Order: sequence, then C-alpha cells, then structure tokens
Amino acid sequence: MTTMAPPAQRAWLLRLGELRFRVFSGVPVVEVSPEQWGLDAATVRQAAAGRRYREVPSAQAGTLRFEFAPGFFPPPFHPGPGTDADRRRLAALLAREDQFWASLRRLRLSRADVGAVAAAAGMAVVAEVADPTDRLVLLRRPGLPDEELRPRSTQRITRRHVSYVIAGVFATCIAGGVLWVKLTQQALGPMLLIAGAGVFVAAAALVMRVVAGRSPRLPWLDAPFDGTPEVPVPFPASLSTELLGEVASLYGYFYGGPFVAGRSGESFLFVKCRPGLVFGHPAPAAAPAFDLPAESPGREQWLRNHLDGRDELWVSVRHAKLSPARIAEIAGRDGLVPVAEFADTTDRILLLRRPSAPPSTHRFRMSFVGFLAPAAWIVLCFGGSGLTSALTGDPRIFTIGFGLTVLGVPPLLWVLRAFPRSTRVGWLAGEFTGKPGVTFFSGQFDISPELVRQIAGYHGYFFGSQTSTRAQGTLVTYVKRG
Repeated sequence: MTTMAPPAQRAWLLRLGELRFRVFSGVPVVEVSPEQWGLDAATVRQAAAGRRYREVPSAQAGTLRFEFAPGFFPPPFHPGPGTDADRRRLAALLAREDQFWASLRRLRLSRADVGAVAAAAGMAVVAEVADPTDRLVLLRRPGLPDEELRPRSTQRITRRHVSYVIAGVFATCIAGGVLWVKLTQQALGPMLLIAGAGVFVAAAALVMRVVAGRSPRLPWLDAPFDGTPEVPVPFPASLSTELLGEVASLYGYFYGGPFVAGRSGESFLFVKCRPGLVFGHPAPAAAPAFDLPAESPGREQWLRNHLDGRDELWVSVRHAKLSPARIAEIAGRDGLVPVAEFADTTDRILLLRRPSAPPSTHRFRMSFVGFLAPAAWIVLCFGGSGLTSALTGDPRIFTIGFGLTVLGVPPLLWVLRAFPRSTRVGWLAGEFTGKPGVTFFSGQFDISPELVRQIAGYHGYFFGSQTSTRAQGTLVTYVKRG
C-alpha cells in the first residue's frame, strides 16, 4: 500500500520548496507577498531564516522584504586545510569521474583544497550547497556537452543491495540451524550458528552505517533525480535533510511530503517542478536509442523456427541479435509484417503479425505463474514430506522437505526470468487482456519500465499506481482508457 501526502498538502510543500530554493537563492534583496504564494507570514519568515536572510522594513503593504545576511547566522561548514594524503585521495577519485559530488566533511579538505585539486584534474566547480553540518561541491569536466544538470554517477552497490545480502545470509543460517537440529539432534552447534548469524547481522549493519557515513563517494546523492516526475528518496545516511533538499532543488525537484510504499519504510517524495541548472545552452533531448548488437550466425534460423506457423510474434532485438530491418525481411517471407515497434535505451521490441490474422486474445496471464509455481512447490515439498513423515514415522523426511521448500521458493518467485527475453515480452503483452485494470509484478518479466509503459499504451492502458515489495519487486497497476 502506497501512502503519500494529500494533493493540497503536497501543493503547499512544493510552493514552500520553490520559495526557499528559488527565491531565497542568495540574491541581495528579496520581496515576497505571502498572499501570492499562498503561505502565511510566519512560514515565509522561517523559510527566509533557513536560507540566511533577515527581515528588513518593506515599503509596500502586503509584502515582506528580506536581505541576504549570512553574517547574522551560524557559519556553514568550513573545515581547515587538509593533508597531502587527503588531497591525493581526492585526485585519485576525480581521475575516474566526469562529474563528482565532493563532501568537505568526508574528504577532510577545505573549499580551497577541493578547488585546487579539481582544477589540476581539469574539473570546475559548477554548484555548491552548504549548511552547518557539511559543504557539498559539484565538480564537472568542461568537455561535457551543454545540458540540463543530470546525474552522471555510475551504478554501484547500494545499501539496499547489501541489506539483501545480509538478510539472505541470516536466513540461510537460520534454515541451516533448523536442519542441523532435525538431522543430528544436536543443539549446541546450531545454537552457536544462529548466535553467530545474529552477531554478523548486527556487525554488518554497524559497518554499513559507518561506511555510508564516511565514504567519500556519494553515488546515491543525485541518482534518483533523473527527470522522473516523482521520486521517493530514502532517508539519507549521514546527510542533513536540508542538504538533500538543496541538492534536489538543483535538479528541479522540491519536497512533496512523506512517501510510504509497502514495508519499505517512510521516504521523502520529491516532485519535478522546474528545469534543473543548465550548463550553457541545453542540448535537445535525444530520442531513446538501443545500440544494435552485432548480428550472430545462426540467429536467422532461430527466427525462422519461431515464425513457422505463427500469426503473431513478439521479438526482442536485443535477444534476436538481428537488426530490425533484417527481422522484418525474414518475417516478410513468412507473411508477417511489423505492426508496432517500441524502443528505449535497453532494447527495441517488434510486434510481427500476419495481415489477415486478428489480434490475439490471451486467456491466461503468465504473471500468475509467479504465484502458482511457488505454491505448487510448497504443496509438493512441504505438504508431501509432512504426509510421508506422518505415514512412515520418520521426522527426517519432513525436515528435508522443509529445507527444500525454503531453498526452492525464492527462485521460483522469479521463474519467468529463466525464459528467453522475446518470450517474456510476449507474455508481458498478454497481461493486457482488455479488463478495466491489470496488476502484476513487473520484475518477473525483467523489462524496463519505459518499455512496459509503451506496450501498455499500445493496448490502451495507462499507468495507475505502483507498490514496492521485497519479494517480487514492484507491483504495478495499469488502467484501461475509457
């Protein structure tokens, strides 16, 4: 279940965010009409004080006048000069980056140190945010194309990935301890194993928190702000909410209230309201394109085999390893023609259909397999072993069945991913059966959200809602257009 702020409250928060970060942006004098902004005077004064502005008499009735006066407020974070070792560490980090967020607190360097190291590495300071807890400096290479400010952080292991690994190790130890007790009737060894697993989880959580708070790399800082209309952002590790809000404002996002999705916990919801900072003139947005793979020998025969006797076929160019033109040529020999095409940066999808054939009607949705396969496995292993154990009187059979159940259910939740990509695309299209609304776990098909949206639109559906889960990823709902 997804919970967000009501529309009226969200609108109020977005106006407040724009006032704080767009109006009180460091200009010498600001005049604000609380009535025009739909905010009370106390809220405006609080926003001004948070941005280091003090109120001065206003000559116009109904307006508040503020002047930028940083000297009247606690100074922002400003450490002293760093050591040569710290400067060399930053230089090594910048050597592999085109765009880098530098935290002065984590790097233990002064603002001048960061500027000097960046200049030596051929980078320049293009944005800067600060509060009493830290100062963040955005460094960027001048050779990059003119564009709206956007994340350039490469994908790295995140805290969520580490949490999943820790949870998996702990669950494996618990299951192993239970099996150990059942099979050997010994208690000391399994208890030590479970106790050790508990100590491991506690130590790993502590280490993860320490590393997240001290690592000089901040790949997670701007990664969510990629142009998506609404993005939930977890509570930042060792970073003030003020700095997070200011970083988000650079990308055109403002705080829109709390966001709760399933059991994932509460996050911040940021809404895209304005263009972000622009370096030079913004470059025109390029259409999504998928780099075509090199054609592989034997793939043409694979395509012919799948076209044989078919009236309709969904083909993934990434999976087929053939160009769209070549796929259309081969399909044309069997009487099928492309009737739709979908593309993004991850793949290009072709729908081939015989002109005389009506659109196919799918009766069974393959997303149900993600539930039926684990259920069948539980009945087979858990129920079967329990029944056999009851008939034979051997408890070890039930123990083995329990272990097989625990080990087999998680991979069966993702069983659809074991099938070829083109097959999964066809199954995904089969989810849109014409009903008023359809709900499924998008992670089962391993198709990008953009392609899912395009395929849904082709069938007359638009995005309704989504809920994040830990078992099978994101549960999405699409609604049929009236």
